[in-house]
Amino acid sequence: MIWLDSLWTGVGEAGVFALASFGILSIAVICDYLRQKKLSYKFARRFLLAKTRGEKPDKLFDSYKFEPDARYECIIKFLILGRQTLDIFSNKKNKKKEIGSKRVFISSSLNNTQTSNSQVSISIVLADRFGHITDSEYRSFIDYVEGVKAKLGSKAVLKEPIPVYSDILKSSAETYRKVKSLDSILEFSLKSSDIIDLNLFRNYMEKLGYMETLPSKFVLFDTTETKLSVAEFSNSKNTFKFLFNIAIPNHPIQNLKDMFDGLRWIADHFQCQILDKNYNEVGEQSFENILNQVEIRVRKLKIEGLFPGSRLSREVFKLR
Repeated sequence: MIWLDSLWTGVGEAGVFALASFGILSIAVICDYLRQKKLSYKFARRFLLAKTRGEKPDKLFDSYKFEPDARYECIIKFLILGRQTLDIFSNKKNKKKEIGSKRVFISSSLNNTQTSNSQVSISIVLADRFGHITDSEYRSFIDYVEGVKAKLGSKAVLKEPIPVYSDILKSSAETYRKVKSLDSILEFSLKSSDIIDLNLFRNYMEKLGYMETLPSKFVLFDTTETKLSVAEFSNSKNTFKFLFNIAIPNHPIQNLKDMFDGLRWIADHFQCQILDKNYNEVGEQSFENILNQVEIRVRKLKIEGLFPGSRLSREVFKLR
């Protein structure tokens, strides 16, 4: 019977060991699940905050209270006689007008509080990151201006003659060169050794606030429906490319940190490398170097009057 006791003791010890191993494994699985859940909440929340930090929705008439910039815009100025005439511009039909990819802006300022006369400027950017204003775009812009003038009649007086396109072309070409030199798009890629499961990847992207606008193409919008980031597969199904537009948010450095944390979260789950535009792996130190470069670029933008998050930067550097 001694051998039976020995066998029972062996089985008992093996059983206890198996139970202990199962318990440890279960705890590890639960801890990993809770860690992923915590990371999901942390990064998704920070990523979503990056969309809204410092942003305020456009108000109907407040959006007209700005000074257009002749360095980047073609500006047609009117003297408007009477407050009622000025109120026409606050009509929803006049709030947003687009010509091609470019938006027409209307700004106003009261010149005399007793007579309620005011100056109204109608402007369009001379160039954006895709090119300078074309002949057809400029003609459409002038047609719009002439339509406004005809609608207002004698209550709208042009302050200066409308320039011809040949004059505009020279300044717009110079503006485009400047805009191109200041373009502020950062590119990162997530590269996996295996094909990325799109359905699972889509779930993670949605948690970060991205919308799938086309199959396998995701866009992150801010509160004013401006594109902060675009993401899509590159040439292969194991590499996903992200574009971040640092000229759009009011706080580009903090936004970039939050968004990069989101990339780390996805990379951790899908076992991906994070690469820069030259396909070099991005670690802690290299990301710090990128942040330093972004700070330098932000200072240059401000010096040139293109403040991140401003009306002008959003128009000039917007993504399509």
